[in-house]
Amino acid sequence: MGCLLALTDDLLAEVLVRVPSPADLARASASCASLRRVATSPRFLRQFRSLHAPPPLGVFFPDGAAFYPALPPNPTSPAARALALAADFSFAFLPPPGRAWLVRDHRDGRFLLDRAAPSGSTAFTEVSVCDPLFRRRILLPPIPDDLAASVENPYLQRGGDEGLHSRSNEIFLAPRCNDDRGDELPFAVIWMACCRGKLVAFSFCSESRQWRALSPPVHHALSMRRVMGVRLGQRNHAHGCFYWMITLTRRWLVLDTRKMEFSILDISPVLLGRTMMFSNQITTLEAEEGRTTVVVSDLFRADKRCVLYFYTFMSFTDRWQLQHKITLPEEWGDRFRGIIGAFEQRLFIKLDHPKENLGDPVEQNVTYFWFDVKTMEVGRFTEISSATVNEAYLYTGFAPSLSLPSI
Repeated sequence: MGCLLALTDDLLAEVLVRVPSPADLARASASCASLRRVATSPRFLRQFRSLHAPPPLGVFFPDGAAFYPALPPNPTSPAARALALAADFSFAFLPPPGRAWLVRDHRDGRFLLDRAAPSGSTAFTEVSVCDPLFRRRILLPPIPDDLAASVENPYLQRGGDEGLHSRSNEIFLAPRCNDDRGDELPFAVIWMACCRGKLVAFSFCSESRQWRALSPPVHHALSMRRVMGVRLGQRNHAHGCFYWMITLTRRWLVLDTRKMEFSILDISPVLLGRTMMFSNQITTLEAEEGRTTVVVSDLFRADKRCVLYFYTFMSFTDRWQLQHKITLPEEWGDRFRGIIGAFEQRLFIKLDHPKENLGDPVEQNVTYFWFDVKTMEVGRFTEISSATVNEAYLYTGFAPSLSLPSI
């Protein structure tokens, strides 16, 4: 240890940046003051975070704004517990009333929330980007009137007609820029609304603090042919592209944020012969060499089993290549409720409580498991005592000691 401490800070940084995981870095930095000084410097943390993907720390539920940390023996459990204690996931630092704010997205340590505007509009809401660990917030300016004029009778995308959390917009954070641009990291917000026969979209840049219009496609899949209108399904992301299933169709809406261009794809050949009732039956994952993996969940089978089909493509306009399929454990057949995310070779899967325990409130738990697609190993990730959990995010991040302000 004495020889190691004789090194300069730059050389210590070169040693520490090569540790295999954030958990290993946390242990190393706790061993002595010199290593901790180097490992917690903003310059080093930006370099380390650029080389290591943030690991899964828990599951976040927008309804009620609750974070459930990873449970032991998951290796990220200590960091997850530290985050749960340090961060304010109730967002009490936002302007009151707190219950009016709804979490819409999270990415890179930032959370995007909105609430109904004084006008009562469910489309043009007040929007804030927050950092719950450092308790920072930025209120975004409203969308200018000349842009807002193009939005006509947008279809409801979330909630009911009169609910506090009803929304007629789809709003989310775009992928961040690199961490080497200084202490203030830029971010972008995308706002979308489905109107009759068209999609309207705007983007906001934190550097310019201005909204601008995007050019979405005009397509018959966006036409009003049903009483419910056009509703977008679960949002997926991989390699800078966002994907939505257009409800009651077999088409994908795609936004490539690298070009800020929209496309609509017909994916019905891949789904042929499969019953697709829920948008979370399709999940996108980032694979190696810039490829995207698409996992299609075949749920409604005569044998009551759940089968996952893995397809890959380099560009979303390419033909999907079937790589392999996996049949999940038989006891998961009636309990499988979708994939909420992935990390390296592991899928994170939501399972409802067993059917035979419906009458026992103690057993009405929702459990999130990880499933290793290479080794077929299974482990419990986290669990909550609730029978009515809907939307959930896999939360990835770093321990508070390895975190920097995101806004």
